[in-house]
Amino acid sequence: MVGLTPGRRRAVAVAGLALLGVGALVVALLVLLDRLDRTPLERALAVAPPASRVSFTDWTAVRAAVDADLGDTPDREAVEEMVDAAYDRDLAAVSAVDEAAGAMQQLFGFGPGTAQWEVYAQSTEGAALALRPPDGTDYDVLGDNLRSAGFTAPDGGDDGDEGGVWRGGIDLVADLDPTLTPVVQYVVLLPDEGLVLASDEADYAERAAAVATGEEEPVGDADGVADLAARMEGALNTVMWVDDFACTDLAMARADDEARAAAEARVAELGGVSPLSGLALGLVEGGRLRVVEHFADADQAERDLEVRAELAVGEAYGRGGAFTDDLELVRSRTVDADVVLDFEPVRPDGFPLSSLYDGPLVLATC
Repeated sequence: MVGLTPGRRRAVAVAGLALLGVGALVVALLVLLDRLDRTPLERALAVAPPASRVSFTDWTAVRAAVDADLGDTPDREAVEEMVDAAYDRDLAAVSAVDEAAGAMQQLFGFGPGTAQWEVYAQSTEGAALALRPPDGTDYDVLGDNLRSAGFTAPDGGDDGDEGGVWRGGIDLVADLDPTLTPVVQYVVLLPDEGLVLASDEADYAERAAAVATGEEEPVGDADGVADLAARMEGALNTVMWVDDFACTDLAMARADDEARAAAEARVAELGGVSPLSGLALGLVEGGRLRVVEHFADADQAERDLEVRAELAVGEAYGRGGAFTDDLELVRSRTVDADVVLDFEPVRPDGFPLSSLYDGPLVLATC
């Protein structure tokens, strides 16, 4: 066999490295394109920690919906007017910091007034907020704002380690402004990820940072969450119950005995239902309320479609009245393992999402 000369070996090696370089570039471009192709909701779920319940608000879309062009540095009054307008449209319903929005912008330089979106994840282990500020945000300025407000920089340093926890505490937050929520007691700045994180517990703020930086799996990787997010494309806001959490948090388990018995009798009359493996409620473009019910497989979704639609236009057990008093079911369908129900609010001031995301809901019966 004729061997390669040293020069030819080097040429082959260089060519091999070039191919590896091209391969790595292709992979990087595919990852980038995948990220760019994601909706704001999908991007938010990809950085939020594991949770039982997740709330999302697309603040860019909300500000557009209420015709609020606030610019890069809005004052407190303008932010609060925007949030009030969003509240009247039920678009601030699931935000963790809507009432604190003005104070956050004034004191910290970030919040619903300028954020692209917000996601709030709640679990038995803790709760954490993630905000995506505008592209080009100067995180050094945000750090200066936190320091001026009285927060202690990570490790007590002048500048703080990037990604460490800025420590405020309940006393400081309460003294700064009465509208501030405890969730902003501990803050993490992540300029590389383009995120601001916050929690009411320092340890959980660190856990949230580990998820946001890719060291731990996010809630978006949980079974069924990607499907729920895909059906909620275009959502201005949404709240999700992961796995079967809706069965205990929202379904008839929380109703009184009489309402629960009536609901069970009606479900049995309709032929019964399959257990939920996830649930999402949200307002989508056009002002419609969308309900997405996730099941173990497509067969269960098909079997449940008619029953779930019947429940959606029937008596609101445990709430009083009927769902049709406030909502008109305009479309029902299945998509893979999901039942998707679209409602048109009967009244413009009916608060369709707020009226459903808490308390007994026969739509979520398991």
